[in-house]
Amino acid sequence: MIMPKEDRIIVKGMHTPIIDEETFNVVQDMIKSRTGVRTKSYDWLLKGLVYCKECGKKLSIVPQKHPNKTTFYLRCNTYAINTHLGLCTPHSNNLEKVTDLVIEQIKKRCKEFLNEEKYTKIANTSKDKIIKDKFNVKNEILILEKKVKDINKRIDKLYEDKYNGLFEDEDFTRLYSKQIESRKQAEERIKQLQELEEKEDSSIDINKFVNDFVDMKEITRTMLVSLIDKIEISENKEITIYYKFNILNMGNENNKLQNVG
Repeated sequence: MIMPKEDRIIVKGMHTPIIDEETFNVVQDMIKSRTGVRTKSYDWLLKGLVYCKECGKKLSIVPQKHPNKTTFYLRCNTYAINTHLGLCTPHSNNLEKVTDLVIEQIKKRCKEFLNEEKYTKIANTSKDKIIKDKFNVKNEILILEKKVKDINKRIDKLYEDKYNGLFEDEDFTRLYSKQIESRKQAEERIKQLQELEEKEDSSIDINKFVNDFVDMKEITRTMLVSLIDKIEISENKEITIYYKFNILNMGNENNKLQNVG
């Protein structure tokens, strides 16, 4: 039997939570933010990948209905929300034309990667660099972890000396603050390096992704998301593609194209 809600007694802190309260509240806020009624939702290949170059916000789509069909146009979200403030411009672009141009350019880039010998050489060089970089990251983490341990020992020693009357309050506070700041900087750097370690780069089999994309007759959103980090569209309609694999971003000028509509 389920007890009615009005008869329940809730006592906080009786059990260990699965997630901390701060995380729980953040998630609840995110859920609440999605409860607004949406009149229409459209799925499209480049959804979530296209950004405004000027303000950095994502571009959404707006339908324009005609007697025989509906045409979709990209529009900057900053402009859409704050049109009267003039914080950005519409960035109006025909969605179909942009999509065709982007897919054509990605296929071209993938074929270049597969066919040109120079990309194979770059790939090998890049792989060696990645291995070296990973070693350097691990090495720096070890050095910083040792530094944190040494700082902790120095802090303990400061407390001991203070207790024994070797320091005035002012000197203790100054030396203690200096050690705390050094430890904070070291710990922040360790966190940055650990996040960097977790990111996968060209150690993934790029050739498989590229081959799959070239061979696919119908391009899927899953394949686009696997290859593309983001696509920027500027006010003057210039499109720049940023790939998830750094090797495909080399010579980024080749990833730029001019939209015609």
